[in-house]
Amino acid sequence: MRGGSSERLVVRASRRRGETRAKLTRYITISLAAVLGGGSSALLFLVPLYADPALSALAADFDPIPAECVTERRDDRLGLDNCTWASCREGCTSDAYKCIQLHVKYKAHSDDWRPAVLYVNIKGCGYPPAVNCENFTLNYGYVGARYPCYWSRADTTVVVPKWSRGEQVAMVTRTLALPLFLSGCAGIGLCALHCDCRPRRRRRPPRRPPRLPTLSIDDTTVYRLA
Repeated sequence: MRGGSSERLVVRASRRRGETRAKLTRYITISLAAVLGGGSSALLFLVPLYADPALSALAADFDPIPAECVTERRDDRLGLDNCTWASCREGCTSDAYKCIQLHVKYKAHSDDWRPAVLYVNIKGCGYPPAVNCENFTLNYGYVGARYPCYWSRADTTVVVPKWSRGEQVAMVTRTLALPLFLSGCAGIGLCALHCDCRPRRRRRPPRRPPRLPTLSIDDTTVYRLA
């Protein structure tokens, strides 16, 4: 009886350990799946809103030394055909029926005046509070306004009133590197829990036994005589 009861205790203890391990695995799986789903959703949301404008701004290669800008003309336009571009627009997904286009001239590095168009940022659009088109128009939208601006070395006809390379790099890091890192760690954790991620060893082909030399008729007669 004592032996049977001890065996039952051992079985119960092993069952409890197995159940605890299964619950822990389930909770860890749920947490990692939530992190993976959240990171993927964050990428889908952050890339078009923040990462893509920051990458486009870095690709525009703005001169870090501000130039002198003067607003020369302001065009208030109506209609989709007339609003193919806007100096500032709140929202980047819908077409604009009403827009303001600011034409400026700028002087950089003591050069001659160059014509350009003024954008609130490289995309010409954004979302509050980062982009406030009313304040933008009040500050830069009247003829004769003077202010520092930054011109694009990739397209010299584009200028923006504010620019910081460090801010754009930090934006790309926050919106891309962090979600990718969390999603990658969660994916590796799920793979380690539920998949056999170890590299498979290649099986070596079995060694063949050495071949015996074939004996001719003369050799066999010699061995028989011997």
